[in-house]
Amino acid sequence: MSTVVVDANAVIMHGRAFSDRIRAAVEDGTTIVLPQSVKRELVDDVLKNERSPANHRESALEIQQLINDGYLVVRSPDFTVSSRMIDEARRRLSDESLPEHEVKADQYIPALVCELAQSDTVSLVTADQKLRQITRDILERRGLADQVSISDPLTVL
Repeated sequence: MSTVVVDANAVIMHGRAFSDRIRAAVEDGTTIVLPQSVKRELVDDVLKNERSPANHRESALEIQQLINDGYLVVRSPDFTVSSRMIDEARRRLSDESLPEHEVKADQYIPALVCELAQSDTVSLVTADQKLRQITRDILERRGLADQVSISDPLTVL
């Protein structure tokens, strides 16, 4: 069995096809992990904001239904074990960012991928080149690079 971790841009890039692709992947034996931080950004924050556009609310409800039905597994890294990795990712993600591009969910993804790679092969699905490089660097330092592949969203699901 393999595990796929999706970031926010992977969810967004699939658009309306996301639900069908997730269901198909899970039925083929893949575990799809949605980081808790991504769920918060794409579901919780959208549903909490009364001004969210209708299409964003519909997408948020659809993602929540995938979670409720067991197709998406929501996970967070162990913060006590991974705090240094999270701090490094946050710092590196924000180094060159514009002030309006606040670092949100991505800072937790390298730590979560490292944790999952200790017991399974993992594919990180993201189009974010900066996140890819940070994750690769951390995986190499931890000796887990052979356990993880990093893929473009439209090539995996």
